[in-house]
Parts: sequence; C-alpha cells; structure tokens
Amino acid sequence: MFETYLSIFMMVLIAIALGVGMFVFSYIFGFVKKSRTSKETYECGMPLLDEAQKRISIRYYVVLLLFLLFDVETLLLFPIVAVYREMMKDTGFKFWTLFELIVFIGILFIGYIYIYKKGALKWE
Repeated sequence: MFETYLSIFMMVLIAIALGVGMFVFSYIFGFVKKSRTSKETYECGMPLLDEAQKRISIRYYVVLLLFLLFDVETLLLFPIVAVYREMMKDTGFKFWTLFELIVFIGILFIGYIYIYKKGALKWE
C-alpha cells in the first residue's frame, strides 16, 4: 500500500522543497532597497491625489455577489446542456431531463424577480 502512494508523496515533497527553496534563495540573494518612496502606496513618482484607504459603497459588493451567484448558477446549466442530446435518446429520461431543466431555470428566474423586487439592481 505504501508503494502505491510513494510517487504522490515524493511529488508533494519535491513541490514543498521547491517552494521553500525559492523562498530561501530569494531571501538570501535578493536585493532589497529601502527608501521613502518604496513605502508609499503608489511608486511611479506621481503625487497622491487622494487617500489610499477610501470607503467604497456597499452597492459594489452587492452587485459583485449577485453576479457571482447567478454566474455560477448559469455555469451549472452547461453540464445539462452538454448531455441533453444523449439523455433525450433514452426513453426513460426524456421527461425528467426537460423537467429538471425547467425547474432549474425557474428557480433562477424566481431569484432574478426577487432581487429586482428588493431593488438590488437599482443604482442610485
């Protein structure tokens, strides 16, 4: 049993050794020049126009989360569509495949209606 996992163990060991080795090598031989400008937020030589730490509206985060939620849900449709033709050839799965697809799209549509009614898509 140990022989079957030996190659995986060696690969993980080599990956860890390479990562640690690169970190140690860059720490020992790396050139670090400490200056006043390297500690600033923006190092291209242009003066700062505003504070680096500003408050961002919560709307950006809401839109981001809604996009991720519905983007992942639409990505879940791809496996169904990919095997749809093969599943329609089988007589037992014709109704079930179509029903599953309609239910999934219906849940997605209900979610869109819910966030529209809550006003999450209105930008003010």
